[in-house]
Amino acid sequence: MKKKLLTLGMIGAMALSLVACGGSSDTKVIEGNTSSTATNSETGAAGFGFSYNGVEISVDADVAPVLEKLGEPKEEFTSPSCAGQGDGHLYTYDDIQIQTYPEGDKDLILYVALRTDNVATKEGIDLSSSKEDILAAYGDPTEETYSSLKFRHGDVILVFIFDGDSLISIEYDSLKN
Repeated sequence: MKKKLLTLGMIGAMALSLVACGGSSDTKVIEGNTSSTATNSETGAAGFGFSYNGVEISVDADVAPVLEKLGEPKEEFTSPSCAGQGDGHLYTYDDIQIQTYPEGDKDLILYVALRTDNVATKEGIDLSSSKEDILAAYGDPTEETYSSLKFRHGDVILVFIFDGDSLISIEYDSLKN
């Protein structure tokens, strides 16, 4: 009986940690418009990059200059970060969401999610695109499941998530955390 209670307690604790840390990828949404291959904390990780309203946004880059250029988000949510010591932030704009993780005295971009079909990747893929459009633009995926296509470049993974045939999310995710 004690083993069962201990096991249930451990499972419950793990489930709560996933909820607190955003363990569900279907809550992310992203976008993009230009390419970047820089690798420092100012410009981000080597891999996929994009722009939104003329602002270059790269995963693993310092979020402060991005937020300064984009202006006040519609919403901001702060919670303890699973990717580092301190708080992570989720900034919601009209078309994108940006989530951060703490790294020293900076907040770096953990992921960016497309929220609408008003934004597109550098290759022109938006939420109205088909699986065939994505494959034509990016080639063979690094990983494919029944509900997603993943493309890795450097320390960034570009994820396209489907519900049936409908593209419901595009995400640029850091592989560093």
